[in-house]
Amino acid sequence: MTQERLHSIKRRRLHEDIVQQFHALIRQGKLKHGDRLPSERDLAEQFKVSRSSVREAIRSLELQGLVVSKRGSGTFINADNLDSVLALMAAPLNAGGENLSEVFEMRHLLEPPIAALAAQRATHEDVERLRQILEQQRTQIEAGETGVESDTAFHFALASATHNSALIKVVSAVEDILQMSRDLSLQEPGRPQRSLASHHEILETIVAGDAERSQRAMEHHLTAVEPGTLIAEPTDDKLAVAGRPLAR
Repeated sequence: MTQERLHSIKRRRLHEDIVQQFHALIRQGKLKHGDRLPSERDLAEQFKVSRSSVREAIRSLELQGLVVSKRGSGTFINADNLDSVLALMAAPLNAGGENLSEVFEMRHLLEPPIAALAAQRATHEDVERLRQILEQQRTQIEAGETGVESDTAFHFALASATHNSALIKVVSAVEDILQMSRDLSLQEPGRPQRSLASHHEILETIVAGDAERSQRAMEHHLTAVEPGTLIAEPTDDKLAVAGRPLAR
């Protein structure tokens, strides 16, 4: 790995830019399965960032399954498994430039079935975890925050409650783009409170084990937190189905 392949990082979320460069190098075949990465200090010098930014980037790559650290040996590219394939597939999406309406369209396709499956499979521990997250979200909102961290955690916990490892990896792979939509939508006044209320409705359906109602609850939730401009001008009458009232 040579210095010419890298360029200095100047934008705000430095570790994300580093991760994206590694994604590109792997896709281009310049970094291959089994290649050993330079030391943390050398990477920091090449990227012209702090070692903490490099450390955070490596941690993110480890969570994606794209690198593995071996004590006493170093950190190696691990591009030969499902985790790495999913991470590389999602990388162009996570790089930005998406139309927000398309992101919410994807969420409508992905998240309601996840909620339905979670209702069928969630354990007592899963339910308690969801309750804890909603309490954290309430605290954050009451403190004047958007609660986006807890919002993200709630949706990932729902995916985890499906106990489908492949599905959980898919959700993890696209988490950055999903959080982008939450960051934007929760900036609008009243949206954090609306999100929390519909999260509680989703949790009620999970506790009841009602898959059909869980799916409707998630559809209702996504519509409730969509930016108003996306709801006001649907491109197809069929989109209105996603906004039907939640059955009580």
